[in-house]
Amino acid sequence: MLAVRLHSLRDRLASLAKHPLALPALFVVALVEASLFPIPPDLLLVPLALARPHRTFIIATVCIAGSITGAMIGYLIGATLFEGVGERLIAFLGVAPAFDRVLFLYRENAFWTLLFAGFTSIPFSVFTIAAGFHHTLGPLTLLTGASMGRALRFYLLAAVLVVGGPSVRRVIERHLPLASLVLLLIVVAGFLLLKVLS
Repeated sequence: MLAVRLHSLRDRLASLAKHPLALPALFVVALVEASLFPIPPDLLLVPLALARPHRTFIIATVCIAGSITGAMIGYLIGATLFEGVGERLIAFLGVAPAFDRVLFLYRENAFWTLLFAGFTSIPFSVFTIAAGFHHTLGPLTLLTGASMGRALRFYLLAAVLVVGGPSVRRVIERHLPLASLVLLLIVVAGFLLLKVLS
């Protein structure tokens, strides 16, 4: 049932890519994904970027801006509305174990956790709400880490779309978690290479 709904959602978002208000819609989808509900903005970003390849990085920038705005809303939910909204949202999504895991990861290394949050299967809203929960992180830490992490994820996706074109779309849409993992491995390999070369 969930797979059918996700397929339907993917189709609706893909058709939205041709709409004149597709960019504002992408901003809203990214905002919602970062603060409330795990609707992957990639499902709109990919067809939108493929329909307008000369604007791929502008489209990714809109997605990043929506995601960062949503991150701050998620932070506010965790900091000021956790008992009324955040707790219910975590329960509704069934991500309580992931929420506890993110709190643990924040204690270990908040910046790196945020930097790579976009490459995990944990919804990004869990990271943002957990950041605000009892002020686990300061808002500046969230803003910095989320901005860099989201830019890394969405600009890397944009680069893959520019290089791979439409053939990459099918792979990304069918295997979004795997595609995110591959992007993460590319980033980690790049960091390791830079460390070895310096």
